[in-house]
Amino acid sequence: MREEIVAQRSLLDQAIDLLISVFKPNKTLKKMDAIIDANPDIVRAVHADLTKGLQSSGRPGISAERVLRSAILKQWKGYSYRELRERIHDSVSFRWFTRFHSDPIPHYTALQKAIKSIKAQTWEKINDILVQYAKEKKLENGKSLRVDTTVVETNIAYPLDAKLLWDSIRVLTRIMEACRQVLPELHFAFSKRTRRTKKLCYAIVMAKGPKAKQRRQKLYKDLIKVANEVFRMGSTCCEQVMKCHQIEALFFYHELDHYLTLSAVAIDQCERRVLKGEKVPASEKIVSIFEEHTDIIKRGKSQSPTEFGHKVLVTTGKSGLVTQYKTFPGNPSDSGMLSDILTAHHKQYGQSPNNLCGDRRFFSSDNEKLAYKNHVKKVSICKPGYRSKARKQIEKQRWFKKLQRFRAGIEGIISVLMRAYGLKRCLWKGWQSFQSYVGLGIVAFNLQKIAQLT
Repeated sequence: MREEIVAQRSLLDQAIDLLISVFKPNKTLKKMDAIIDANPDIVRAVHADLTKGLQSSGRPGISAERVLRSAILKQWKGYSYRELRERIHDSVSFRWFTRFHSDPIPHYTALQKAIKSIKAQTWEKINDILVQYAKEKKLENGKSLRVDTTVVETNIAYPLDAKLLWDSIRVLTRIMEACRQVLPELHFAFSKRTRRTKKLCYAIVMAKGPKAKQRRQKLYKDLIKVANEVFRMGSTCCEQVMKCHQIEALFFYHELDHYLTLSAVAIDQCERRVLKGEKVPASEKIVSIFEEHTDIIKRGKSQSPTEFGHKVLVTTGKSGLVTQYKTFPGNPSDSGMLSDILTAHHKQYGQSPNNLCGDRRFFSSDNEKLAYKNHVKKVSICKPGYRSKARKQIEKQRWFKKLQRFRAGIEGIISVLMRAYGLKRCLWKGWQSFQSYVGLGIVAFNLQKIAQLT
């Protein structure tokens, strides 16, 4: 049973209240606390997520309010889960903010499990509540809108074909060894090939000189041969595990099935790229067997020509508040996002923005027509490539340049999100968790921004 809030407090909590009256918390922390209290729907949304499909009886878990406040504190301060638990335990201000007061702080793994249980859709709902709150307080009127996209990396090493095959071999070997220990009745041919694989991978990476390419191809042939051998052993093991009736067999079957599928893709793309010299399309590649949802994104940037993660759309108003955000699978064109942006903005504020600006990736003649059709008064998006004299005259006008200077401000906001709110790289595993992580970072940023503006 998990409560929404802890209504009944202990007598020892009076000591915390006394300390708070003497050692006053940070002003931003106090304002963030007031904003959460002023919007009880935020806690209700989290409580609905944490209790979905669970019985109303049983041992009480961490209340929804404590989970929410701990998650925001973690992202705001950039703590790990271990450090989050220690900081809350040691700080009177953080005990007060997270509503733990004098109660013992749960283990960091309990906090981690509870925080990651909040879904991405819930974080979107919380952000909408905060945007509506800012609108009611007249902090953001939605009359000016700037849009941009960024890439949030997944937590993977730089992808190499040899690295993918090494990961596949060692993971399949580890699972097969566990199967032999837990299910001794299984009988299948098994040979450990991790030592040989490691030597081959090292030789591939260290190959230098004029004949390095030929030497790498020869080494890759041996590595692919070993990978195919381990794949066949894993397939035989999977077939036998499938026939086993023990409970543990089900777990091993799902693990083997998952990694065998990804291993087959890794072997195939390595053969096509290295041995046959084919250019494998990005949609047919994998760059990690642990974060298989990772996309290969090229945005034409000289400092980072190829990025591995997911594209995230961010829109902000004049106040700097993130009014909309969205995480995309694949690498969709920025110019195709504008219609949904205007629809969502109209839903939030009941009208289209007076001013709309973005970088050149959002430009298309259809987008400009669509914006003006939706009663946007001024659209400032530079046209890439060739520009006619009439177009140059438009882009030289004062209002156009002023909106472009306003657009540049979103670059700083994205920089803050990446440096201070953890959106440079997502440390959570899986596509659903990736979306939740981005949502938590945006909500923590917006809550702090509203606290600054009030």
